[in-house]
Amino acid sequence: MRRSLPDRRLRDLRPDPVKGFLQRLGEIAGRDPDAARWAQALVAELEQEDAERCSGLVATLRAYYASGARVDKTAEVLFLHRNSVRYRLDRIRLLTGLDIDRPDVVAAMTVALGCRATITEERIDAG
Repeated sequence: MRRSLPDRRLRDLRPDPVKGFLQRLGEIAGRDPDAARWAQALVAELEQEDAERCSGLVATLRAYYASGARVDKTAEVLFLHRNSVRYRLDRIRLLTGLDIDRPDVVAAMTVALGCRATITEERIDAG
């Protein structure tokens, strides 16, 4: 039986416990030096590319995972064309050498991105 449209909309508004858990793990990992080094190793190439070329790869990967790995929703959130998102995702795959859609990679990258965000926020706050 199909759910009515309002039921689906309500479900979309509820927080996703898996995403929330992975983000929280990232925040906690950001305070652990060993975890922070692993996180940095996972996203170093993306951060370097962003710093050198303002490529938006980290933001793209965050949005991609937050949208449930949907290119169309990622494009909408980032105000980009779908092909631009696809190009960026291909660039991420090339730079990291990872299959960013594999479940274990999704989990690791989500935690790593959360960890790096926590470290960045703490540096800004310490300022």
